[in-house]
Amino acid sequence: MFRVIATIAASLLLPPVQAAVSIDTAEADSLAGGALVSSALQVQVERLQEALQRHRDLAASGGWPAVPAGPTIRQGSDDSRLGVLATRLAASGDLAGDEIVSSYYDEALQDAVRRFQARHGLDADGLVGRATLRALNVPVERRIDQIRVNLERVRSLSDIDEQHFVLVNITAFKATIIRDGKALWTTKVIVGEEEDRTPELRSELRSVVFNPTWSVPHSIASEELLPNIKQDPGFFSNGGYELYDRDGNRVDPADVDWDVYSTNNFPFRLVQRPGPQNQLGRIKFMIPNPYSICMHDTPARELFASANRALSHGCIRVDDPLAFAELVLGSEGWTRAQIESQIDSGHTKSIALKGPLPVHVVYWTAEVDDNGVIHFYDDIYARDDEFLEELGRPPAIR
Repeated sequence: MFRVIATIAASLLLPPVQAAVSIDTAEADSLAGGALVSSALQVQVERLQEALQRHRDLAASGGWPAVPAGPTIRQGSDDSRLGVLATRLAASGDLAGDEIVSSYYDEALQDAVRRFQARHGLDADGLVGRATLRALNVPVERRIDQIRVNLERVRSLSDIDEQHFVLVNITAFKATIIRDGKALWTTKVIVGEEEDRTPELRSELRSVVFNPTWSVPHSIASEELLPNIKQDPGFFSNGGYELYDRDGNRVDPADVDWDVYSTNNFPFRLVQRPGPQNQLGRIKFMIPNPYSICMHDTPARELFASANRALSHGCIRVDDPLAFAELVLGSEGWTRAQIESQIDSGHTKSIALKGPLPVHVVYWTAEVDDNGVIHFYDDIYARDDEFLEELGRPPAIR
């Protein structure tokens, strides 16, 4: 049995985000980088500054305790670590209440774990397994490093003066439409896996393509699809692929002796026709950039259920492309019904925007939401330490 009384962790509890926070003026100016024109980014800087001060205060009070390793803690568990777990969650503000008394993993503690999981990009299932334990045991000093890194990242966007733009946060696996300086709409996204990292970039959404074709990159065709071509006689017909030689001439796949070709010897180009099986889905959002990155739909809808969505070859897959298209094309006179009708036609159609919408793809491993709650995300491409070292600030704890 354990007894958790809120007052035992009073020195660790985070003050509400609305509270006034004292930050050294010189440091605040340095971190903010001067006035930001975009109110959304200005607000994010201010929120991160407040979070930085709260975590520094927390560190000065001793931080939070580490939860020992052990089997997964689940509903009904009677585990000797529950007291430490409760104290850890109270320290970070995830567990509230004047007094909580329990001898098992009760609903109040499970809710606190779910809140913590949601703030750290984890499956909010209430199970304290390896991933949740790992996040719980990141020292407060390390979280301070994350906040400082991301203050600098937001500051690097200080020249942005738009009030309407799309913000894609790679590590949060989400895209947000900012309108009038405020978050209007957010959707899940899938980004590049470790071997095919989605780059940080600035671009503009200039056109929307319905029922796009997919010109398969040579590396994907020769390395990933060639084995399938050799094994599956119906690959081309079932997948809606067409085959071309280097001169752009259409080739009948049945006339090709596939056994003589390999990854290093593949003189063909594959194009996938529009349709529900197309790897770009039914909608593609064109954002010109040197990396050939676009935003698009996908037929692999099940992948959006994963908490870690670093699963693509680098392009950004959008969970709700219809809503995205409706918001983008609404000012162009398109309705949801017209969009759906165009998709149902099966015909490829590109709509150029009269006013391109800026798109900023960022890599933020910490941010504060509209409710003042700080979120930490995994450093999926291992960029934080390098960023700290470039700033001349070695990581507090590696």
